[in-house]
Amino acid sequence: MKIIGHGKDLRSDTKIVYAQVTPNEYLDIVGSDYGSFAIQRKRETHKAYGRLKDDIRLGASLPTITLALKPEYVSNAERVLENIEELTDFLSKAGRCNILDGLQRTYILDDLKKENFEFLEGQELLLEIWIESDLEKLVYRIIVLNAGQKPMSARHQIELLFASLHSAIEEEIGNVSLVTEKDQRRRRKSRIYPLQVIISGYQAFVSGTTELNKDNLISQKLQVDSALDMGEESIREQFSEFIDYFKIYAELDEQVFRVYSGVAGGGDDDEEEKSNLRSPHWLTSENTCISFFASITQYAGNGSVEVSAEKSRRTKVALQELVRKLSNSEPGTDPLQLEALDAIRMGKSARKVNVGTYTRRLLANGLKEVFRAEGDIQLSAAWNLAAD
Repeated sequence: MKIIGHGKDLRSDTKIVYAQVTPNEYLDIVGSDYGSFAIQRKRETHKAYGRLKDDIRLGASLPTITLALKPEYVSNAERVLENIEELTDFLSKAGRCNILDGLQRTYILDDLKKENFEFLEGQELLLEIWIESDLEKLVYRIIVLNAGQKPMSARHQIELLFASLHSAIEEEIGNVSLVTEKDQRRRRKSRIYPLQVIISGYQAFVSGTTELNKDNLISQKLQVDSALDMGEESIREQFSEFIDYFKIYAELDEQVFRVYSGVAGGGDDDEEEKSNLRSPHWLTSENTCISFFASITQYAGNGSVEVSAEKSRRTKVALQELVRKLSNSEPGTDPLQLEALDAIRMGKSARKVNVGTYTRRLLANGLKEVFRAEGDIQLSAAWNLAAD
């Protein structure tokens, strides 16, 4: 790597390093596992990339590739920012950066290398490397500034955010693990969540809806224009609020796992959910996660600042009351009265409604009844009030 300059995005106060590398040096830097960063970012196969591959063979100059130094390496990089030799050595180590913009180009370069293509002498790439450890600043940096450069779906923005920051999010929450589909195994303890489920939960929290179309999103709040209109402070506050609720969600999961372990009969997680909601893995279900976070926004996210603050207070009191009820319950009992919830859910004719849609709506509406009562309500009564 040859470092050619430093910069700073003054809007977000993000430090930037600019560098030149050969294609082979670049592939060494991103490492062989670079594709694991891009959750659900499928490799494109359209004709334009075939043409690009031919152009690279002829030595074409590529647009700048944007990398982000992983948060756990930022403090060490900042200590050597003014020492070009040490900084060069530090940033050249494999696996320390995530690809934010340039994944398809990376696939093509990697293909060429695997085909034993010899890149031309003097053929180089330009890199822009973001150096930033502040979790909330990176939320704004990734969602707004990166998305503002080219159209990007809301789901894709959130995936970029969580893929880049999931280690920092784990540290912020404390004692949780967010696992990719590739690393996912049967849960043997609480506080382990599929990353895609938590992404859906955040998306539901932002949009306030239980119906998330991942391919053609109906949520507009995270579209580029709306995100820009929200402003940095609003986005940071919103994400910080999500983290606060996620901490409570993890507390609930710990108690649910303890109380409901062994109840569902020990089948696979997805089979348990299909047959019975009374599962120690209930809070790792995508339906549950979406409903939980959507219900918070639906109840506490609208109206005046004063009303929203009071509703947020009620919501947090109610959730802590649920934690208390669970912590005082013996294993094998049903303090959340999920058996009643499941009976209501299964009583709806699958020929008349989509069961998944009905389950999410039922759970979200029931939780809103719990919030209104600050947790002082029988859960079976809340589920019955939510039934239609």
